[in-house]
Amino acid sequence: MIKRLVVTLKFLLFLSVSFSQNDTDKLSNYLNALKNYEYKSAKRLAGLMNSEISKEAMLLISVLEAAGQRKIVFSKKVKLDNSHAIIIRKLAVAYNSLYTNPYSSDSFQAFQEVYKYAKDTNIEALEKYALISILEVYSFEMYQTNEEVLKYISAFENIKSDIADEYHYLMNVKRYNFNSVFYDLKIDENFFLEFDEVMKSFPESHKFWPNYLSSKAVFLETEGELNLANALHSKAINLISDEPFLKFIKFRSLIRMSEIARKKNENQKALYYVDSASNYTDKADSVRSKYYLSYYYSINYAQNNNFKKAYEYSKVADSLKVYLDYEKNTREITQLNIKYQTAEKEKQILEEQQKVRANRNWLIAAGIALLFGAGIAILLQKNTTKKRQLAEQEAQLRQERVDNLLKEQELVSIDAMIAGQEKERQRVANELHDDLGSLMATIKLHFDNSKVSKKDPGLQNAQKLLEEAYQKVRSMAHSKNSGVMSDQGLLPAIKKMAKVITETNALKVVVEDFGMGDRLENSLELNLFRMIQELVANTIKHAEASKVAIQLTQHKDNLNIIIEDNGKGFNRSKVITNHTGMGLTTIEKRVEHLEGNFTVDSVLGKGTSILIDIPV
Repeated sequence: MIKRLVVTLKFLLFLSVSFSQNDTDKLSNYLNALKNYEYKSAKRLAGLMNSEISKEAMLLISVLEAAGQRKIVFSKKVKLDNSHAIIIRKLAVAYNSLYTNPYSSDSFQAFQEVYKYAKDTNIEALEKYALISILEVYSFEMYQTNEEVLKYISAFENIKSDIADEYHYLMNVKRYNFNSVFYDLKIDENFFLEFDEVMKSFPESHKFWPNYLSSKAVFLETEGELNLANALHSKAINLISDEPFLKFIKFRSLIRMSEIARKKNENQKALYYVDSASNYTDKADSVRSKYYLSYYYSINYAQNNNFKKAYEYSKVADSLKVYLDYEKNTREITQLNIKYQTAEKEKQILEEQQKVRANRNWLIAAGIALLFGAGIAILLQKNTTKKRQLAEQEAQLRQERVDNLLKEQELVSIDAMIAGQEKERQRVANELHDDLGSLMATIKLHFDNSKVSKKDPGLQNAQKLLEEAYQKVRSMAHSKNSGVMSDQGLLPAIKKMAKVITETNALKVVVEDFGMGDRLENSLELNLFRMIQELVANTIKHAEASKVAIQLTQHKDNLNIIIEDNGKGFNRSKVITNHTGMGLTTIEKRVEHLEGNFTVDSVLGKGTSILIDIPV
């Protein structure tokens, strides 16, 4: 009976291993299809896997096919038991993040986790796909100058094993050496001779061809072969039907065709190609697409001697470039933090292993010492060391308590000052409303009941002015009475203000926040709220807008505030010159006092964007 049970358990274990291996093989075939952009084949292979893996595999295909050009809706909270299903879900979420928010570091971190899982489980196809995904993150950088990417290109070179791997390897080498759409090539004709041989392995209908032809055309343009470059760009565009994941190639080729036309002094054709490119802007990276369009509109209008339009587009391009540089730096810093944290974890594991070995050696030494009678001396030494450490720790704790007490007293003083300011504001508001408001209401009543002729123009004017004064007093009272309450905080106060304004149906105010964690200092919160309140008031008074978006993003040591409206815009230089009193100069001085940066970007007829960066 026992022997039969052992045989049964061995058989079940064999089946478990076989099924697991079978799942891994199917996963590898599925990933190889994704690597080749063969999404129809990938869907068929996904259907052969177990239901949990299959569902997540279908979701990943949908995300890749859409490439951010259409919205993919899926639940983020799904309980999965299968490890392969979990890792495919992670890929789907990461790619969706990359396509919808390309300047976030979430996708990079998730791809790193997939890469580590692939190496730990020794699934080569997954390791390759994880590296391709990490390199895809770097492709969203406008200038491919980040040398960190070389580490991943080298890792991929070490494991490439088929012709599709050769394509991805050479394409990423090309991408790094092309720097940008503006190109600054560090590769030569021999590189493309090698690449030509690789591409002969793929039929002309393969989805690898458009990107290759467009890339080679850029190289030929630098070699002065403009007509051949133009022909390759045109061929690349014609090979693309309606695949969203290839849309960016149409945009790039049309931009380059406009440059070729401009170099040949075919100015109208150059502008036509830029106009055509605007129909293929990348929804996943619309800011970068708008930057390129603005830049090329600017240089084409300049060549046409239309310097006014050239200058307008140049200003837009410069503004977008600043934003792109800021997002790029933020992402690179975050990526470095992720690498640093990973290195620290590995270092911690190594230190723990060393500690284990060290403890084992100490135990052996203690055993030998006990045999020779030296154990007592060692124990005394350890005891003395521990006492000294405890004494040092107690002294450090006492100092920390003193420091904390001083900080608490300082915070209490600041809180008291802020509370006093708010109480004074409340007192003034109450006196305006209750005392002066009531007095003016009584005066108005006497005017209304006076026996003087109601048709007297002087009396009518007095009543009108009195009514206006009464309404202004009420308005001032309500204005003075609003603020950031100590139990409320900056974000709730802004949302409350937005709700009150939106309920008027005159202006819709939307508030978005990212990374807003703990409360800031009360004085800083009050300062920021007053600035935002004044900027929104300016929009209501002057912008003729229907919508205002307030975005607050808190990084580790920085708070970024963006206030955008779709109003009529204004000329900042005229506002400053004429001293129209819109409050911008005052707000700018407040921001400078807080050691922050204040930027206004307004285009007539297209709205206004105001950026505030404050260290926190």
